[in-house]
Amino acid sequence: MLKIKGKYLFKDNKRFFYLADTCWSAFTSIQLSDWRYYLDARQAEGVNVIQINVLRQWDSSQPIREPFAVRNSANGMYQYDFRKVNESYFANAEKMLEEMSYRGMIPVLVLLWGNYVPDTWMSKYIKNNTIPFDLIESYVTYVVNRFKRFNPIWCISGDVGFTDNGKQKPNAAVKYYREVLNAAKKADPAGLFTFHINGESHDLPKEFVDQIDFYCYQSGHGYYGQTSAYEIPLILRNKERYEGPIIDAELCYEGLTKMKAPEPERYCARDVRCAAWRAVLSGADAGIGYGAFGIWPWNDTAKPEQKLESNFNVQLTPYDWRDCLKFSGAKDMGFLKTIVMQLAESGLSPIEVPVKNNPTIRAAQNDQYLLIYLPSPTKLDFTSFGLTVSTCQVIDLQKRYFLTGKVLNNVLQLLPVAEDEVVVVKK
Repeated sequence: MLKIKGKYLFKDNKRFFYLADTCWSAFTSIQLSDWRYYLDARQAEGVNVIQINVLRQWDSSQPIREPFAVRNSANGMYQYDFRKVNESYFANAEKMLEEMSYRGMIPVLVLLWGNYVPDTWMSKYIKNNTIPFDLIESYVTYVVNRFKRFNPIWCISGDVGFTDNGKQKPNAAVKYYREVLNAAKKADPAGLFTFHINGESHDLPKEFVDQIDFYCYQSGHGYYGQTSAYEIPLILRNKERYEGPIIDAELCYEGLTKMKAPEPERYCARDVRCAAWRAVLSGADAGIGYGAFGIWPWNDTAKPEQKLESNFNVQLTPYDWRDCLKFSGAKDMGFLKTIVMQLAESGLSPIEVPVKNNPTIRAAQNDQYLLIYLPSPTKLDFTSFGLTVSTCQVIDLQKRYFLTGKVLNNVLQLLPVAEDEVVVVKK
């Protein structure tokens, strides 16, 4: 079972770096044989957490099983009868969690995604009925009591914001998620709790901040919002004075179309590395959440009956889940985890302004090492860090190997690195 000590998570008294893959549609859409294959593949890459939606993901493939009695309409609408639990659905979910437990992997279970709550930003897209408020406690109690033997992390909300910005009204969300949180804590007092907030946001009512065990945010998928990967943890640490663990639980998904980009293009492995390293070196070094566009909706082109919901337009066409397992981004995240645990197991302290007038360069340090992320290879003057450096190492993140840095007059010289790099200075 995971424990919280200061800014980090621990398992069996050892630092635990939360490296999640996002598989929201696991319980509704995956056959058990495919699930085993998927878990083995991700575990080999260093993944130790899987993020799962307990109910149907609103923007996923059509499910092969449902958690409640359901009535579908010809126009694509569907309605759950939240009073009629599908026992076979939850029995299958237990089998899936047993497979995770066998591999020592931690489930993060989202109890109530935003499409089941009124007045969220998803309201104009969703095709399902929201859960009646008076049924929340019974539903949450049932789920928590059924799954708590697996020692999951309970994620109270799914992709919900708590700011009135014209696209969402927070009053209903606060009311609903207060009920979810109270019911979950009553059923599992020893559990770990967090929230999944919508993209590029850190707003969470203080009553919830005071009750969570660690802070999750998502730097998300907006083309112009990728700076939030490092801006949010800096705000949480320096302005909000949050002292618990911080995790960027939803980086830009590899293979997903960049939202609001000037030209259509998909996020690549380098984009994911950029968000992840910037987050980790800016205070979110308790862990990260990776995602591939095709895994979380569980797109299976070998099963044409699993048609995607209509809100997937041509630009948001996902890859087949098998192809997603070939993406290099997950391996990059496993490499990041290895580096952090080798050089900074005891933690990192971010440097708020590492290089003047260039916030894209992020850096953090501890008693032994200074780590500097360079999104593009360049010369680097160590004087701005208050250090005199004669030797250093450079990690080519695309190729995942170490080079010996060349330093002249306290300036790191340009090395033959094609994409991004991390500079490691031993103090």
